[in-house]
Amino acid sequence: MVNASGVFNRFSCCYCHFVARTARVSPAILRLIARSAWHAWTLEDLQTGLASEGVNADFSSIFRAAEKLTAGGEVRKVVLDDGRARFELAGTHHDYLHCTACGELIAVPCVIEREACSALEGKIGIAIAEHRVVLSGLCPTCRAAKVA
Repeated sequence: MVNASGVFNRFSCCYCHFVARTARVSPAILRLIARSAWHAWTLEDLQTGLASEGVNADFSSIFRAAEKLTAGGEVRKVVLDDGRARFELAGTHHDYLHCTACGELIAVPCVIEREACSALEGKIGIAIAEHRVVLSGLCPTCRAAKVA
């Protein structure tokens, strides 16, 4: 948009401001997730992590950037029974263990072999594009604490 002085101002409308914020936040989210050992990031985790790296972003910008990265296939979104979305880098397939004590989401090797999916497809005439299994239980840390 052009302001009263006839100068183009790329932040003069809400849409332009939204595009600029999302464009800045998306790569920062990818860098944050890629550099960390943390596996599944909630939006709140992302906001805290970005702030610790000096990236100031409001919650709605983080939400939009995470959704954009999900739609682009760079990030995988996992929504658990608690309704909270977690985000991780897209990559090789794995399933999950959701710790019922601390809430951590842990990647575990896939528990359903491709042959089982193929057999199911042939048996009932479906085509499986992907699957996601979320196991509930205790992570190693919580399990050790409970035993001690």
